[in-house]
Amino acid sequence: MSGFITNWTEFCCQPLSVRNTRAVMLSVIGIVGIIGTVCNIITISTFLYLYFFPQRIRKQFGQEFAMIKDPVFFLILHLSFCDLLYCIIGLPSYWSVYYYGYYPYSEAMCKYSAFFRNTLAYADFNTLSLISAYFAWRRGRGRPRNGRYGRWPVLGIILWIWIFSFCLTSIPLFEVCGKIGYDAVHGKCHIIECEKCSEDSSFLFPPGGVILAIGVGLPFITVLVSYGLVYRTLSLETTDAETWSQRRSVMILTSCYFIFLLPIGIIEWLPGSVTSRAFISVVVYCWYWFVYVVNFFIYIIFWRRIRKGIALMVKDVLGIAGWKMKTKSDSAVHSVPWWIELRRAEH
Repeated sequence: MSGFITNWTEFCCQPLSVRNTRAVMLSVIGIVGIIGTVCNIITISTFLYLYFFPQRIRKQFGQEFAMIKDPVFFLILHLSFCDLLYCIIGLPSYWSVYYYGYYPYSEAMCKYSAFFRNTLAYADFNTLSLISAYFAWRRGRGRPRNGRYGRWPVLGIILWIWIFSFCLTSIPLFEVCGKIGYDAVHGKCHIIECEKCSEDSSFLFPPGGVILAIGVGLPFITVLVSYGLVYRTLSLETTDAETWSQRRSVMILTSCYFIFLLPIGIIEWLPGSVTSRAFISVVVYCWYWFVYVVNFFIYIIFWRRIRKGIALMVKDVLGIAGWKMKTKSDSAVHSVPWWIELRRAEH
């Protein structure tokens, strides 16, 4: 029997095993959604501040951020943009299902909300993989003679990411392989697992598994190969503090991608005879959603110059609002006794 619901008002409730996880799912979605939204807004705001106000930063704080001239800057900005969109568009579509215990809106909205949510996820996965690929390519090529990298190739890469993601999610949308709708087995708007990609009885691959093998498998291989090459290059260099920091980042990124993303590709290949498949899917997706929070800490918190950029942006905004945020350098200046400052003013 197909898992695609035709009588929308009567057969759209979640399985009992999924409804029993309601409190946990709502808590996880709420935590990830709030933290992910705030963190990615801070990231995007910082990047835009550094990019559009370099002269003000130089004048106010005497700081320069050469990384805004590096095309990988745009890829990381795009990654944060994808994360933000998933938090404010993708997660609410899950939240409504787990809150009501069924999908309360129209069948068309269920179909297209899943379509756009999956498109954002694939764009995010491919952006993450291409950051690693670009990093590996740059390490092998070396720094250009003029000290700058081209911007337009990266913008072309971003355009390709969206074209590829839309094409991939259009496969089940137009029912070329499977279809998108309310999955009665798992109780959510998703790719229907009961619909096969082929009428051939020997073709037993589920559509979700086939599409995720492309949308998740290829980026995963790209990350492993790219960071493997970078790690090998770094291992041949002198081990100093900076090299160790880069090496640690490589291990964190690779581990993060493996731990959070690979399980969602595996569960799509579980046979339909597994009675607890819906519950397993719930647990895996709870774990997977945290990748939209972890990215912020990996790419931003562990990047010293971005930490500095965030601090300068906050300080500048507070200064405009009439507040002053003291830094270590400010504290050193204002720690001079008042009578010394008076003597300086007299002279």
